[in-house]
Amino acid sequence: MNRFFIGDDWTPQKYDVEIVGIPEELDITSLRGRGLQPDEEELPEGDAPPTDPEPVAVEIDEGIVMQLVSMGFDVEGCKKAVFHTKNRGVEPAMNWVLEHMGDPDFSAPFTPPQPNAPSTSAGADEGAVAIVMSLGFTRDHALRALKETGNNVERAADWVFSHTDELDAMETEEAGSGARKKCPDGPGKYRLHAFISHMGTSTLCGHYVCHIKKEGRWVIFNDEKVAESAAPPIGHAYLYFYKRITSS
Repeated sequence: MNRFFIGDDWTPQKYDVEIVGIPEELDITSLRGRGLQPDEEELPEGDAPPTDPEPVAVEIDEGIVMQLVSMGFDVEGCKKAVFHTKNRGVEPAMNWVLEHMGDPDFSAPFTPPQPNAPSTSAGADEGAVAIVMSLGFTRDHALRALKETGNNVERAADWVFSHTDELDAMETEEAGSGARKKCPDGPGKYRLHAFISHMGTSTLCGHYVCHIKKEGRWVIFNDEKVAESAAPPIGHAYLYFYKRITSS
């Protein structure tokens, strides 16, 4: 429902419209899902997720590398840029160089990974993992660094130092996904607990206030002013809050 409109003078004005029949209580028990019922048919599963294609060796375009080198960039870094941009041209490769030229391993000798090289943690050399972990890094960080640097211990340590923000963000995301709270279940009946309405004639003036039901009475919260509301404008609210009824 629209609450504002543009007047003849091109200023936003407020509709004085009341919503009739806002229920004091809601019963959504009929909408509760109870799993597959005898008279229901389960929808078929979607197609199986596509499998990753076999990796193909990427041959570095030496012509692109030489163009980048002629601009003054390090040859090893240029090889990495052309490899990671899959020979798409000078511009994508140069953008990659500008983004990664500050990496500690930018000028380190580059050896393209083999297509059949394992990409999981199982492919990491345990001796290299132990060395990186002895520097104070976690096993997950060591595995990730070695994977990104082709099991080169020195480059792996530099990689961790230069990607701490990325690793911290990865840990935060994993922790958040594993700590999801389970929503409490209960009756499907709810009672109107609060609502928010707007005071003013347009979007250019006025402000929002909140009404909350306390001990059977509506109380208005208007900035720092709190008082009992004799005639709460329930039909003029913008947002309604219902609270589950846990007892009769």
